[in-house]
Amino acid sequence: MRWVLVAGALVLIALAFAVGRISAPTENTKSNPPLNVPANADAEINTRYARSPAGAVLAAGAYQRAFADPSVLKPGVMENRIKAVTTPEYAPRMIEANTPGTDRLMKGPVGRGVREGVPTAYFAVPVVYRLLSYTPERAQIQSWGFTILGNAATVEPAAYFGTATTELVWQNGRWKIASTQGAFGPTPQTRTPREGAEGFELQDLARDFTPFGLAP
Repeated sequence: MRWVLVAGALVLIALAFAVGRISAPTENTKSNPPLNVPANADAEINTRYARSPAGAVLAAGAYQRAFADPSVLKPGVMENRIKAVTTPEYAPRMIEANTPGTDRLMKGPVGRGVREGVPTAYFAVPVVYRLLSYTPERAQIQSWGFTILGNAATVEPAAYFGTATTELVWQNGRWKIASTQGAFGPTPQTRTPREGAEGFELQDLARDFTPFGLAP
């Protein structure tokens, strides 16, 4: 599965990020609403984020989450979402990079589960970030986080950690992805005993939990 920002099997430091200071925007802005991936796969994705450092960071994180959702495994949804949040110049490249991975997922047990209505977990969790550069016209954000993928029938949920650098440009009153580079890892070692939370089932997570909003 190919890693493209927030995309496909998404996201986003090296150890220095964990032990050092993560740079953060200093400009105070009004809170932006979190991205709620719409139940209707054809619904418009929220792209209304402030023209500010905080707004750019929120947009990058929200767009990452938009690319990791069971809806993107349905025909045409990934392409539509990419077009909604990228520049016209970058959209074809991002679609080309993500289509093979999305197709493989859809043809595999996760995709079959989506088609059959099996409770499926596919979501991105941006964890930390730093603002590499910012002007009112362009921003560059580096982030690290993970994507959870699995279902309640045949695919035990797994976490995929990754780092991504996303460049956004201000275009037509919206932050748009102009480029993104990413790679798997670094992956932390888990210290959680498996027997510690075996009572939780994926059906509970998929049905009853709601993602937190994003707030830099």
